[in-house]
Amino acid sequence: MQSALLHFESSAFGIDPGETAETNPDIFGRSLAEWVGERLREQGLPAEAVIAEDFGWCVPVRLAPHAVYVACASEEEMPDSWRWQLFVFAEGGWLKRLFGTDTRPEAVQRVFSAVRRALESSPDIRNLSEEPVQS
Repeated sequence: MQSALLHFESSAFGIDPGETAETNPDIFGRSLAEWVGERLREQGLPAEAVIAEDFGWCVPVRLAPHAVYVACASEEEMPDSWRWQLFVFAEGGWLKRLFGTDTRPEAVQRVFSAVRRALESSPDIRNLSEEPVQS
């Protein structure tokens, strides 16, 4: 399945030092994940409440029969903003991949496109770039 890592800069997302108690040290992104969830719901996607993972914050999106996630994490603090990264992925599907009936790529692409549209339309996002990754 083809996806991409999105990188960008923004000072729009608050940092709560206590949020790293739920992630790895110095990994922020709760406010970014909450913003992404709101933008996805505005586009008609069923985004749920954000959850903490060791690698950052995730926005679950239930697109039956798939569980798709938008992973959000800080990359580095800059003088007047932060550099952020986002990645969209779906769980499971190994048996469907084996039989060539896996529809996860379409679900991932649907969520990825919505996230990219939200980032591109926000005046608070700068230097948006995409890095292809194979998953």
